[in-house]
Amino acid sequence: MSFKEQVSSMNMEAIVEMCIDQEQQAIDLYTMARDQAKDKSARQKFQELIDMETEHKVALKDFELERYLELPPADLKVTDYLMAPNTRENMTTQQILILAAKREGKTARMYQELADLFVQDKKLNTFFQMMADEELRHKHDLETEYENEFLQEG
Repeated sequence: MSFKEQVSSMNMEAIVEMCIDQEQQAIDLYTMARDQAKDKSARQKFQELIDMETEHKVALKDFELERYLELPPADLKVTDYLMAPNTRENMTTQQILILAAKREGKTARMYQELADLFVQDKKLNTFFQMMADEELRHKHDLETEYENEFLQEG
């Protein structure tokens, strides 16, 4: 069964719960990585990611459309063709940024599919499009940080 077929058979409450679960999975992943990281800057970066995903969970629970009115930045695609590192102890900042950017991209695609599925329901379409845009914004920020830190010329 495809993702769209699965979702089309769900009610709105179940869809929102599925999205909240997706955000919780990210929180759990980043929490585990933060707790295993020995480097202070890595722990701090993971905590920032935890805070971001927690905000998404709150938005989903509260259905706050007005929080997502900005247009997303362009997708830089910097990490799209890089291999995702396995989560492990002592991850480098570079590995953290790749892992997080890939996760944000995956979640953005899920929200975009939901927006496309609910094209007839303006409120749901707008909400899921805004969530996709927010995830793309986070991916952009992570990839910009990756570029600045690891792809500088010279």
